[in-house]
Amino acid sequence: MPLRSQPDPVPNGVNFGIINIGRMTGPAQVAPFSQNAAQTNNLTNEAMDRARESIDELRQRLEELRDQHPGVDGALRDLDMIAPRLDEPERDPGALRYMIESLVERCGGIPGVLAAAQLVQSTVTALLPGS
Repeated sequence: MPLRSQPDPVPNGVNFGIINIGRMTGPAQVAPFSQNAAQTNNLTNEAMDRARESIDELRQRLEELRDQHPGVDGALRDLDMIAPRLDEPERDPGALRYMIESLVERCGGIPGVLAAAQLVQSTVTALLPGS
């Protein structure tokens, strides 16, 4: 004898359950009428190429100014820390954001490279989760 007088709930659609193709972290809900939202960031090769091109362009501009401005060496060191992290499968978004902010601040004091540094900031930040 059932304890309730209502019938069992019917799911919202034909796909009742979890269908996952790839990797999933976080809560999964399969109870009747439950809903969950998820975000998937698919990084394209095009976005990665844009980030690398912006880094290469900034590096070239900085190399041209190396003998003319003392802050260039620090900016190049920042780029040397950022570029290899793009290839790491598990990037630390917080560390990368901090490095990029430091790079933009340094480049703000070097004439003619701030726009290129801001391009690096936007293209690399676009690769990070939550962007």
